[in-house]
Amino acid sequence: MQRLLDNYEPRTTSTEVQTADELAEENSFLDAVMQTPLMKRLETFLQQKNLIRGGLRSTLKDIWFTLYRRGGRHVGSSGFEHVFVGELKDGKVAGFHNWLNFRKEELEGDLDYKGFIRFIDLNGKGQIVKLRFEWLNEAKPVGTVFIGTTPELEMALYTLCFLVRPDSSCQVQLAGKKFSIQTWTFTSGGKKVIGSAYPNI
Repeated sequence: MQRLLDNYEPRTTSTEVQTADELAEENSFLDAVMQTPLMKRLETFLQQKNLIRGGLRSTLKDIWFTLYRRGGRHVGSSGFEHVFVGELKDGKVAGFHNWLNFRKEELEGDLDYKGFIRFIDLNGKGQIVKLRFEWLNEAKPVGTVFIGTTPELEMALYTLCFLVRPDSSCQVQLAGKKFSIQTWTFTSGGKKVIGSAYPNI
């Protein structure tokens, strides 16, 4: 996933131009997550419940990586960019719910952590933290991120909730702790894709 993090223009008013290398990195990431036991179990579950047609990989490609217009006339956003990388829209940070990019941006001096509001410990398997920060000099007054979890776990939870309970609060229990996942749908060219997804505590 690390190779994907520098593939995006942060401002939703900037057009995303994908290179052949970036598309190859996207496909390599999808190939890697689809090899995990977690994604294989999710695929079986979704197929049994008739929630996807065909394989999960093509669904992930569609709902996470379809580019769309979030900031006006420019095709400058995707579910993956919004959730895992973050965006800048109307003078604020939008999305940005992933700890790997949070850590990367903080180490590079582009992110200023302003403190946490609340957290849930997932019994040594990670945490969910509600926090405040600034990124590229724009504020995120309140946001939530998983900390210490794998990208495939986050993507699996968000995908499941998006398909089962779109545009609503999806109740989840992980490591004995209850919380919810909120997803939002974005319709692009008649296709429903992920607008946002994040843990709620």
